[in-house]
Formats: sequence, structure tokens, C-alpha cells
Amino acid sequence: MLLFTLAVVAAELSATEALKARDAEVRAVLPPKGTELSVATRQKLENILTRAVDLEGVARSALGKNWEVATPAQRKKFLDAFKQRFRKATADQFTEDYRNTVVKYFPEVPDEGGVKVPTEVTIKGEPTHIDYVMRRVGADWRIVDIIVDDVSTVDNYRSSFGRIVKKEGMDGLIARLNKGTVKQAGEKGEPKTK
Repeated sequence: MLLFTLAVVAAELSATEALKARDAEVRAVLPPKGTELSVATRQKLENILTRAVDLEGVARSALGKNWEVATPAQRKKFLDAFKQRFRKATADQFTEDYRNTVVKYFPEVPDEGGVKVPTEVTIKGEPTHIDYVMRRVGADWRIVDIIVDDVSTVDNYRSSFGRIVKKEGMDGLIARLNKGTVKQAGEKGEPKTK
């Protein structure tokens, strides 16, 4: 009965409420100020953050037309490598600064079968505009793109992945993802522009 009740409550959440719930869950897991992330805490953060994202949908969109020409074996290897890289990069972003981050949520905007949740995230007094593009996946809202200061994470990935596939092929991209040499949008070494 409890599981049924939780499923009904989750289905009734708006996309904004789902983001707020994720934020509260992350903040509850963060260790006390000045404490390093333990392996167990990192794992919890990765699980919370990746549960909120439609990783397969993001990966397929990011690969673009190259998804269609990849073999089934390459698709599976790519998805596994992308998910692992995304999990690590996402958890790495949670430092002590996150605890002091202030998030303002603005009204949702309809967006191609889902919604866009505009936010303003302020870290150390610096505001950044972040739009979360979200779609229903089953009963849950999942993030399908994150647009930071008008730059789409999926578009950034697609541009980067396309260049790598053109030069090194699908296997080269998979190898780079496994080695961690393909950066997530906003990480050092990867441009934030399209």
C-alpha cells in the first residue's frame, strides 16, 4: 500500500516540484562542511542525480545521427560508457559550494512534449541562468537537457561527439569516454559554446 501511495504522489508532482525534491535529497546527503565526500556518499549522490536524468535519452540525443549508424554492440558500449562518465562528472560537481547555492525557480514553460523549468542558480554571489528541459518517463519527470546560459548540454555533447566520431570513429569515442577524456559541458577543457 505504501509503494502505491508513493507512486501516486510521485505522479502528481510537477516538474518543478520534482527538481526541488531532488535538490532537497542532495542537500540531505551532503556531508558536514569541511568533510570530504566518502565513497558511500559519492555513490548516493550519483544515484540521486542520475535517477533524475533520462540518461539513455540524453545519450541518444547527444550522439545524434551517429546513433543510427552505430552497431548494436557499439550502442551498448556507448551507453555504458556515457552513463559511467556522466555519473562521475555529475558527482564531481558537488563541492562545499553547493550547500550555499541558492536556487530560484520560475514558472514552467511548455516545451515539445514536456516542460522547461527556468531557474537562477546563485553560487558565491554569481547568478547563472539554468533551464531544465524535462519530460515524463513513466510516472516520473526526467531531465532530458540542461541549458546553461542559453547553451544546451545535449547540443554541446553532440558537437563534441560528432567531431570525435568523424576523426576516430565510434570506437574512438567510446574509448575516450571510458578514459574520461571527453569532458562534460562546463568542465575544464571543454568549451561551453555550441
